[in-house]
Amino acid sequence: MAATLTSNTISGLSGRDSGPYEVRDKGSKQSVKGLLVRVQPSGTKTFYVEIARGKRERVGDASQLTLAQARNKARETLGKAASGHDFQAERRQKKAVADSTLGAYLDGAFKAHAEANIASHKAFIASIKRAFAHVLDKPMAEITELDMAKWRRNRTSVKLETQRRELTYLKALLNHAVATKVIPSHQLTQYRVKATLADKPSEAKVRYLSDDEELRLREALGAREREARAARMRKRTWEAARGYELSPVIAAEDYADHLKPMILLALNTGLRRGDLFSLTWDHVDLEKRQIRKIIGKTSHSRRKAGKQIEPAVLPLSREACAVLEQCRRQWGDYTTVFHSPITGGPLTDVKKGFAAILEDAGIENFRFHDLRHTFASRLVMAGVDINTVRELMTHADIKMTLVYAHLSPDHKAKALDMAFGGEG
Repeated sequence: MAATLTSNTISGLSGRDSGPYEVRDKGSKQSVKGLLVRVQPSGTKTFYVEIARGKRERVGDASQLTLAQARNKARETLGKAASGHDFQAERRQKKAVADSTLGAYLDGAFKAHAEANIASHKAFIASIKRAFAHVLDKPMAEITELDMAKWRRNRTSVKLETQRRELTYLKALLNHAVATKVIPSHQLTQYRVKATLADKPSEAKVRYLSDDEELRLREALGAREREARAARMRKRTWEAARGYELSPVIAAEDYADHLKPMILLALNTGLRRGDLFSLTWDHVDLEKRQIRKIIGKTSHSRRKAGKQIEPAVLPLSREACAVLEQCRRQWGDYTTVFHSPITGGPLTDVKKGFAAILEDAGIENFRFHDLRHTFASRLVMAGVDINTVRELMTHADIKMTLVYAHLSPDHKAKALDMAFGGEG
């Protein structure tokens, strides 16, 4: 298209259905040879400059640059071309920098690595994104100790142990980037989170049920079952009055749903919630009174150590066997022991029901995972040796078991009374 390129000319250019077209910069003393604006059918306008026959470089978006700015950038580009600048190498370098930002690497190559090798990869990645949001757009090799100082100022309300864990996660990611040659090195090798006078040592958070709390929990579960049966009978009465098909009766020996048996099985086996969700009937051998299953976290640890992954063999208590026998009678046709009543597939969440039971039982500051703590604590207080506790807890390292191998203050007091007498 033959026309003099001016600011007014550019403003008046519009897209054509016939395809893109170009207008070259000419007709004035300020014109730059090779500069042109390309107009797409959508109306998008972009400045380019020809640096050689058949070769052109993008100058910028015409909606963002004035004509004078485009001419200045075009002159700079032509000057680089005249001095032998390698534009392709420059683009490769820019792409490498973009790909090496913390956020890009976290959502790209590292995510695939984490999914294959880190059991809690979702929490790992979420923790880095939350704690280090201010450097997600920064190239990993350029993250400095000054960036870490800002991070610490933003995390003053967070416990020292949590800060150290977040830093460990970040350094693990950076070390992986170095190992895979995404970046040559990083600047946090020697960086440590040091305690200050304001930091208070935190006590170990090992929460388990007291005997009284466990009794209240069991009573609340029983009350919930009775209410569910009563509600079903009221529903049947309502259905009968309207001539509807009657819902099935919940028999006295049946579970109303999966919450009670899942909680009881967690108390009797110490299985994590995820392992309970994925428990299938193929894992259960009621004749031998055992569960034979590959445990999620343990399998990741063995894989990382280069060891063969083997299923854990967990013996079942009498109560655990009774729970599973009743579950099989009710739900044996399903693949998983605890299936979703909506999808028929594995359960994925019991937060709402578990929270309601805790409220009914008057139990505070307690998580589902603390049922696992309770299992370990019962073993220790019964005098089970630490290595057997490790095996029953399916820990890959006995150091993890030591977190659970504690005695309650009351239990210690009873031991002293037995040894030295309880009367003053």
